Amino acid sequence: MYQLIRRTLGATTLMLVLTASNAKSQDGQPAFAVRSVLEGTWQLIEWHVGDIVLESPDMEGRWMVYDGVVMATRHREGPGDDFESTAGYGAYRWTPTQWIYGYERSEDLRGPSAEDAELRITGSNPIRMSTFDIILEGDMLILDGEALRWEYDIPNETFDMKSTATGRTIRKYRKIH
Repeated sequence: MYQLIRRTLGATTLMLVLTASNAKSQDGQPAFAVRSVLEGTWQLIEWHVGDIVLESPDMEGRWMVYDGVVMATRHREGPGDDFESTAGYGAYRWTPTQWIYGYERSEDLRGPSAEDAELRITGSNPIRMSTFDIILEGDMLILDGEALRWEYDIPNETFDMKSTATGRTIRKYRKIH
């Protein structure tokens, strides 16, 4: 019960700060409250593969966003004979109205099983960056990009990563730190 009250008060306070600040600060970055929604450690709680939604223990992952550095690890078994494991790191930066990020290196294993997976290493120097517009809609913070749309549910501390082409959820995360 205490966590529910704390989460509700925290979300309410954050929404008041976002509304009062109009989501922008004076230092060339979005307001601290906007940055605090995104920055932290996120646990992967759903991985959508076609019409199948995988949850733990069939998939695990973390997405970490701290001090200009982004790191991702994801692993899934299935559905069926389908294995995927990824580890990557890169950088991000803010403008008053956008979030920009990219991966410097990513190592991806894909195949019918862990034993039969092939390793693909992707590097980018300079880092190929993707740009997302920052949008506030009610209690949602949205990062809207060319290929992806990230919808942050501020009170519930979750976000859905969606395809802009189909509108379908790809993965869902919950903030853990």
